[in-house]
Amino acid sequence: MKFWFDFEVPSAKIVVGRVLLFGLLALDALIQFVHAPRYGAGFNVAQLPGLDALGPGRLAYGTTELVLAYVFVLIAFGVATRWLVPLAAVLYNWLYFASQLDSYQHHYLIAMLLVIACFVPWQPTAGVVRSWAVRLLIVEIAIVYLWAAISKIDPLWLDGTALSGQVHGSLRSLIDATIGIRAVAILVPLTELALTLIWWRPAWKLLAPLGIAFHLGIVWSGLEIGLFAWLMIGLYAFVLPDRVYTWRRLPALPAVPRPWLVLAIAMVVGVVLGVVCRFPGALVIAILATVIVAVTAAVTRRRLVAIALAHVVALTTWVVVDRTSSIAREYYNFWGGTSRRLEDPASAETAYRRLAAIAPDDVSAHYYLGVVLLDRDDEAGLDELHTAQQLDNHHARAYNAEARWLAAHGKPHEALAKARAATTADPTDAEARNLLAALTTGHRLPPAHDH
Repeated sequence: MKFWFDFEVPSAKIVVGRVLLFGLLALDALIQFVHAPRYGAGFNVAQLPGLDALGPGRLAYGTTELVLAYVFVLIAFGVATRWLVPLAAVLYNWLYFASQLDSYQHHYLIAMLLVIACFVPWQPTAGVVRSWAVRLLIVEIAIVYLWAAISKIDPLWLDGTALSGQVHGSLRSLIDATIGIRAVAILVPLTELALTLIWWRPAWKLLAPLGIAFHLGIVWSGLEIGLFAWLMIGLYAFVLPDRVYTWRRLPALPAVPRPWLVLAIAMVVGVVLGVVCRFPGALVIAILATVIVAVTAAVTRRRLVAIALAHVVALTTWVVVDRTSSIAREYYNFWGGTSRRLEDPASAETAYRRLAAIAPDDVSAHYYLGVVLLDRDDEAGLDELHTAQQLDNHHARAYNAEARWLAAHGKPHEALAKARAATTADPTDAEARNLLAALTTGHRLPPAHDH
């Protein structure tokens, strides 16, 4: 029992681990947002029996990931951890266990770690904290390493075959120039076996740098799935030797005057950030979060500056990830493609209109929006096809689509001109050549290709 209940760590380790772990989880939630259009697309098998009917759809999945990203940042700042960590655990486990569309094993690990995290004292007050949950968290990581090593006891791994097809670039060149891929294939499970000892405190000073270097190597190799390697590095905050956190005491932060004014400014900034963010539902969630934070602060009258800062940083994280990545763009593209496959033109139109609004230079947005509009004989689709042609005059599909529509609406001469333009744009396009031949000879048009 002492192994669990007498486990002590410096309070600074709890704080640093909280910031790193939940900060990375916030980024991971935003990265997962792009997968929302896959949910509710006609196929769902839950991780656990009986949960199929409870699986999230596109809107629910995307909304929940945004909420999780927001909540994780608040937890990183130490805001209402007693309530928000269990809430995050419930939401995360619901998304994961309700559908096998998210079948990565590291998400299963995070789901379990969040349950353990519900029992960690994330807001320590003493210099040293006694916590069985932190011990269990480290033991859980050790089990992961053990299973990873066992899973590699296979001839295809040990002879380097499996690893050879996965490691490329500068790291592969370095390996080939030194010890070779077969030696690395053997060293990997041996390293993982060594890291199973991270539950043993005397080994921390050796295993912490080894583990961090190991996961940095995974990032370098390009084998990274999501932010898993970075999350593992973040978890090493709990494995670093205690003296790293106790060698110097940080000075207390000065009090901020007029905290209510700071909170009011944060509320306004939060709504503005919700407007700027291009993720679907961001504005509604930002407004609701602003209201909830304002009411909570008014009732509790505690840590107003910390709450204000966490609120702004959480919503700023949304905007930064949105504006520095293609996540929003890919989201609408996947949504439109899914809607087309499910033969839902209204939903596809909405997706492609929003994609064209945030990415006016996206050829596919204008092309597919044009096709959707022309399918219901809305001539505004021609304008979209013309935009696609202007943006990409080296491919034939937009010209082909317009030529077919013109031919079907009794405009053979205009259709023939567009078919010629298609072959000029891309002389190798078989559909364009067949379409031009059919329009020239008056034969029946060949079937359209699904681009």
